[in-house]
Amino acid sequence: MAAVMTATRRDVNTKIGTELEGVTLLDLDQAGVDELKELVAERGVLFFRDQEMTLAQQVELGGRLGELHIHPAAKAPEGFPEVLLVHTDAESAYTAGNGWHTDVSCDERPPALSMLRLEQTPPSGGDTVWASMYEAYDTLSTSMQDYLCTLTAVHAGDKAYRGRYGYTGDREFPVSEHPVVRTHPVSGRKGLYVNMGFTSHIKGLRARESQALLDMLYDHIAYGINFQVRFQWEPNSVAIWDNRCVQHHASWDYFPETRHGYRVTTRGEVPFQ
Repeated sequence: MAAVMTATRRDVNTKIGTELEGVTLLDLDQAGVDELKELVAERGVLFFRDQEMTLAQQVELGGRLGELHIHPAAKAPEGFPEVLLVHTDAESAYTAGNGWHTDVSCDERPPALSMLRLEQTPPSGGDTVWASMYEAYDTLSTSMQDYLCTLTAVHAGDKAYRGRYGYTGDREFPVSEHPVVRTHPVSGRKGLYVNMGFTSHIKGLRARESQALLDMLYDHIAYGINFQVRFQWEPNSVAIWDNRCVQHHASWDYFPETRHGYRVTTRGEVPFQ
């Protein structure tokens, strides 16, 4: 049996988030990689400690998880177009991910899995929080669930990227339409798929109606502590999460300290209801 299912497992929250001990990610065989993908589809996010690897090794591992995604806005480290640099220090005007979102939902085929590895962490702070979109959907009333399943939302890269990453001119960013409720292709479960980082509006509703509905859903997610999990990073920690069924929020509570690492992400499928 591959290492993932025989590892020491600790579910951090009953609804979301599992920490695995006794797993060296670089040593996983293909069966182990497949088990990891099934487990993260179920649990939303997986955590690993003491995972030393080079950037090249991280890219190779990410490629084993799926076709690698190229970020439409951020500048990648030289020689590694598939990598997103995650770096915040005393000179930073903002930190990436400081708000509830799912990665790059503006793409026609938004990311599936994201793998973040931090090399440098602040003395305190810098946690990331994840929320289960399965549970966000399941804890709504049946009437609201049924209504949301009829709706489509517009996700715009301009909303997230304009004025950041050094882009302030006429550059165009992706815009895509996705169902407000999507079905996960592995687990078969339904989850909310709107987020304040990228969703601009819901089609077919007047502007005030759209914003009021989105604000209600965003509050539902933000205040849903029963289906959230918080991870305290250490150097060489790795988190792997499934963007199809979770949102995350990076806490910038460590200024002016430094937080430094790298993310690789796999491409997903076109979301379906």
